[in-house]
Parts: sequence; C-alpha cells; structure tokens
Amino acid sequence: MQPSPARILLVEDHDIVRIATSMLVQEVINDAVVDTAANFKEAAYAVSSKNYQLIILDLNIPGANHLLTIEKLRALQPNVPVLVFSGQKEELYGLHCIRAGAAGFVSKESKATELQDAIRVVLKGQKYLSPVVRAQLLSSMVQQGGADPAELLSPKELVVMEMLLEGKWTKDIAGQLNLKSTTVSTFKARIFKKLGVNNLLDLAKRVELYHLSK
Repeated sequence: MQPSPARILLVEDHDIVRIATSMLVQEVINDAVVDTAANFKEAAYAVSSKNYQLIILDLNIPGANHLLTIEKLRALQPNVPVLVFSGQKEELYGLHCIRAGAAGFVSKESKATELQDAIRVVLKGQKYLSPVVRAQLLSSMVQQGGADPAELLSPKELVVMEMLLEGKWTKDIAGQLNLKSTTVSTFKARIFKKLGVNNLLDLAKRVELYHLSK
C-alpha cells in the first residue's frame, strides 16, 4: 500500500506568490498536494476539514490577526507545524512568531532555497531558525540568564519541573513521587526562583528558549 502524499496548506492571498510557492513546495516534495487559502476564514475551514503535514502561512492575509493567527490555526489542529512565510521584517517578527508557536519564519526577501530548506527541516519535526532568529534567541537567553535549566536544578527539582510542564497538578505529582503536597509546592517555588519565572507559562517559555538556542 502506497503512503498518502503529503498534504500542505498554503495560506497566501497573492496569486503570483501562491503559484510560485506551490512550485517550490513541489520541488521539495514531488507528490505533495498543496491546498490554498486566500484568507483566514478559508484557512480555518481547511484546517478544520483536513489533516495537514504543514501549513505555510503569510501573516498578512485578510481576516487574520498577525501572531494570533498562528495560535488559532494550531488550536484547530495542534500537531501541524506552521511555517511563517512573510513580507514582514524578520528582525521584528521572526522571534515573536517562534514564541507564538510557529515552527519557523522565512522572509519573502530570502532566497527560494531558504524556504525549501525550512520546509525540509520543519517536516522532520524540527524548528527552523534562520541566522537572524538564532542570534536574537541567543541574545535573549543571555539577557534572561541562559544557563541550562538542568544545571540549575537538583535532580528532584528537575523531575518536578518536567511533571509540571506535562500539566500535572501538585497533588498528582505528590502522589507519584510519594511526597507531601507542601513539599512539591516548595520545589515548585524553588524552580521558579532559580529560573527567574513567575508562572508555568513563563517556565515553559524559559525551557523552550534554552532548547531552541541549542
């Protein structure tokens, strides 16, 4: 039985860009099925109706709300990677897109080969970080104290952190580790203090930033 061809959603409102980008995609994946959407409503309908291996997204489509568009599309299909392909300035939007949940950012001012490289990387389940975004991430890590979380935490704190990031409640963690809930709460407070964060969302971003910078 032959595997199904990769299905890609290209969200772009300019015909010429849509045609050229589709051709570039099919050079990377010969048998790719490229669906297109010209606005957010069409994109949301497509993502709600079909399973995609990749979404290539222009942030500036009608009906979209820039960075929130990434979050909305991934909410409809959480496992699909979103590669932003945009005319917006990479220096301003690239890192923000990654933090908003995008798997990568490619400027429309880039060479065609960069978009193709990004597609290959993202389809492997990895993040595509251009030199500009990587430099910004490293700078951000330095400013935030970018040491490896594993080096800052004790083994027990590291286990508790991983369980917190998995969405487990304090009571559940206490039960699994045979600890008191107050002890887990103490570990949680220490983790937040050592990593310089105030809540679980910031903790997740702090850990993600470290791993992305590598």
